[in-house]
Amino acid sequence: MTQSATFLVAGNERSTTEALTGLGFVFGSPRATTTTLLDTFDGRLHRGGLRLRVTESVRVELELSGHGTAPAHVTVDAAPRRPADIPPGPFRSRVAALIDVRALLPQLRIGARCTNGVLRDAAGKVVVAAELSEGIHVVDRPDVACPTTIEIHEFPGYAKHADRTLETLLVAGVERSESDTLTLCAEAAGVDLAGYTSTATVPLDAAIEAGDGHRLVLANLAATISANWQGTIDQTDPKFLHELRIAVRRSRVLLANAKQVLPSATLGHIGDEFSWLTDLTSPARDLDVYLLEWANYTDPLGADVAAALGPVRDLLEQRRVEAHDALERGLRSERAATLMNSWQAWLTEPLDGGVVPARARRPLGPVVAKRITRAHDRLLEHGRMIEPETPAAQVHDLRKDAKKLRYLLECFGSLLPKGARKKYVKRLKALQDNLGEHQDAEVHVEMLRAVATDLHETGAPVDTIVAIGQLTERLDQQRHAARVEFAERFADYDTPATQRTLDAMLDGIAK
Repeated sequence: MTQSATFLVAGNERSTTEALTGLGFVFGSPRATTTTLLDTFDGRLHRGGLRLRVTESVRVELELSGHGTAPAHVTVDAAPRRPADIPPGPFRSRVAALIDVRALLPQLRIGARCTNGVLRDAAGKVVVAAELSEGIHVVDRPDVACPTTIEIHEFPGYAKHADRTLETLLVAGVERSESDTLTLCAEAAGVDLAGYTSTATVPLDAAIEAGDGHRLVLANLAATISANWQGTIDQTDPKFLHELRIAVRRSRVLLANAKQVLPSATLGHIGDEFSWLTDLTSPARDLDVYLLEWANYTDPLGADVAAALGPVRDLLEQRRVEAHDALERGLRSERAATLMNSWQAWLTEPLDGGVVPARARRPLGPVVAKRITRAHDRLLEHGRMIEPETPAAQVHDLRKDAKKLRYLLECFGSLLPKGARKKYVKRLKALQDNLGEHQDAEVHVEMLRAVATDLHETGAPVDTIVAIGQLTERLDQQRHAARVEFAERFADYDTPATQRTLDAMLDGIAK
């Protein structure tokens, strides 16, 4: 038997409970409950095969259940938003491992009248549990009809008792459901428990017109920007800003590579506006990353140094708040609203035949293959120019080259054979990781030096100034290590094998 089973018992409640009572179940009194299903915006618990729900009745109880595991329960004061809101222990650790920095959000809220029953063995131990839910309704959705259900939960090691329970219900003529109560309610309410998953890749055909293909990808990216807009404003979790920012940057890369494919007037105007949006999001994102990595930076220095760096963290937190306030004002501005409204409208309207560039009518495949090849060649050309004494700004520009190439591969990924693309991206990602480590350390060193100047001017404690020096030295070491490693990473990428993989990847769409 599975971990649990659900039966639809609407109109058959009395005979169902009587059948189970005859089997030895003891039922308690009905109680009114409200159950809230929690998950991240992108459904990480659902994808991990887990379900986290808060049941409010006599007390507030948090339940974590999943495939092949017994449900775990903890009592809480209120629905948690983050793992830190859950009592310490395996329960919290399991949730934290899946959701990372994402916030827990209510996905579905249902009310019901629940009656619980248990079956005990000769020693008095509970071996099977049953929960009858009547009058089920989705809170704030009076138009949604939900069936009456009874859920049977098996306790590990007592499969025979559970099997007998199921057989009893089937003999009683009760219909078994393929879904549990929450899933049935979610389906009735049109709630997708998988959450929102953003992807740059959309289904494409290499034979469609290049202009249409580019607009399909840009429309998908615009949808991602919109989906993460309010969460960024509300600062629900750092991932909203991250996803919005990536979608904006992918859009900019596509626009820059769409010359003679999309109208130049559109490319110029929207490109400028997305550049403004990128600049608007940068300060808040940089500070988000710094504070998310703070423990990784400071813990190796020891508890005393980490404590002495408290004023630094406080100042960074203050600047992060200020940066997000400025970002919120920008995203709520008329300029931002006009940008998104006009952009989404343009992406859905037919192109004006009089301003369509010549390449817009060409097949998408060859146009994309040429863009990817050109981006790859540019990365090699600029990478071969990097020497140990090359300025950091030039290394950062190379990182931008790698990102542009990666974004093209992601946005047009459905045109490329999966095996060859995966092999090529693996080589590219190894180089990108190295460039990212170098750039993060570079940015954070500069930010730390600016903070040190401000704190010194305000009379910060001597131990804080000394600790800043120690942290700066550690970040400098990370930056230097990444720079030394770059030559090896780039040499691994700049090989005939990489070129052959690229050729194999583009062979099917190049002509």
